[in-house]
Amino acid sequence: MRITIGGLPGTGKGTVGRKLAKALSYKFVSGGDLFRKAAKKNEMTMGEFDIYTKNNPEARVDEEIDLFQKEMGKNENNFILESRLAWYLVPNSIKIKFDADEDERMKRISTDDSKRRIAYKRESFEKTKQKTRKRARAHQERIFEIYGIEDMMANNNFDFVIDTTNLTPDEVFDEIWEYIQKQTK
Repeated sequence: MRITIGGLPGTGKGTVGRKLAKALSYKFVSGGDLFRKAAKKNEMTMGEFDIYTKNNPEARVDEEIDLFQKEMGKNENNFILESRLAWYLVPNSIKIKFDADEDERMKRISTDDSKRRIAYKRESFEKTKQKTRKRARAHQERIFEIYGIEDMMANNNFDFVIDTTNLTPDEVFDEIWEYIQKQTK
């Protein structure tokens, strides 16, 4: 089974995706982690790297990361791929979207002390909101330029949409687990 998870930053995709992968004994891959590694390799912050990739398409960073995800979808099974474009790159998957209120997402991001989230240093709510909006715009513009997709987070791109605003990670996990179990019967 192939499961793809999409959603904007701060919706809980990585947290729940990792938990789901562990429960299923599946491989977990994060498109954000792939992008973060590329940014770090180029000695840039995520924000700088977003702008760099938009202004330097010849660097082909998006294409390399997307090709990796496509190949994974073609050649592997029993994985969870968390990426905003995973629904498109692995069309033969169970496609799940995480959604949440913007203020709740910004609160989660601005107070996250985990080492995994290196998009920003821990900053104020407003600064986090500004940076997150800027990154989201840059990413959506790149996706439109590369694939012609106007709204990569449109609900109709997904099989199951869950609003995580008022749910704990365990509650989100339980709802997704129930949905997946129904799909496999």
